Amino acid sequence: MELRAQIRSVAHYVPERRVTNDDLSQLMDTSDAWITERTGIKERRFVDTTCAGTSELGERAARLALAQAGWNAQDVDLIVMATLSPDLYFPGVGVMLQQKLGCRTIPALDIRAQCSGLVYGLSVVDGYIKSRQAKKVLLVCAEVQSPVLDLTTRGRDMAVLFGDGAGAMTIEAVEGDGSHRGILDSFLGSDGSGAEVLCMKLPGTATPGFISADDIQQSRVHPSMDGKLVFKNAVTRLLETAGTLLKRNNLTPEQIDLIIPHQANLRINEMVRTQLGLPPEKVFNNIQKYGNTTAATIPICMSEAVAEGRLKRGDLVLTLAFGAGFTWGGNLIRW
Repeated sequence: MELRAQIRSVAHYVPERRVTNDDLSQLMDTSDAWITERTGIKERRFVDTTCAGTSELGERAARLALAQAGWNAQDVDLIVMATLSPDLYFPGVGVMLQQKLGCRTIPALDIRAQCSGLVYGLSVVDGYIKSRQAKKVLLVCAEVQSPVLDLTTRGRDMAVLFGDGAGAMTIEAVEGDGSHRGILDSFLGSDGSGAEVLCMKLPGTATPGFISADDIQQSRVHPSMDGKLVFKNAVTRLLETAGTLLKRNNLTPEQIDLIIPHQANLRINEMVRTQLGLPPEKVFNNIQKYGNTTAATIPICMSEAVAEGRLKRGDLVLTLAFGAGFTWGGNLIRW
């Protein structure tokens, strides 16, 4: 009998420190009105100096998800960790999470799909479960980005966008139970011609030697982006992903109960919603509160949507994401 990857729980954790648009306006030439109009963001969360790194945020979200599922760390067969901001250059965060949680010596897999980390992660988990290589999987998406942001006027176009946070899901192999709940389909894509359109160049092996004073002066140690080009590609690829998943599963947009898109820019999500002909209540957004937490945006949205009663058992859910790489994709899920 075919196995289905069924989501048991979802949880999130964000740092307590709120950084509002007005706070940023004290550090750079910007304003609440300027940021809100262009992005929809009103505030975001930054870690404080006591945070041990991305693995700490991931651990906090993971423990909440495990408790909701009624699992302990020893139950987990596989850890899949998605982040672009690992604690160390290497190794990945997955092994750190394994140690922090006290799991068995199970596989720990890191995914570097940036803002598409959750949709790539769900596809990977689905494959492991259907191939019977894992029964109980912990998928964690976490980011600590604030330390590498250029919080000056020079870096404002990127600095106002990002925040720190983590989301975690427990996913279990279930034989046909008649409910048809679980991951139904996934669609993924990439286009490396956009690799340097949205990137952080250093540290990296393409530039030999240590980071120089000139690298810092030229802002190569901070993320950079061609915003207009990213916006155009994001809308195109998100609509392509939605169209592909709907067509493959003989669905119309109206049959989707809730779309949960990556939280990069509220204007992108509104454009996608309008093109799909859906009312605002069918798309979940929380970018206003958290900014872009990269791989963590979608599971944070899921966690809040469940808490608010907007995501219920049996709902048909569509995730959509686009990120650096370029990478993109989506998942169709019966919750």
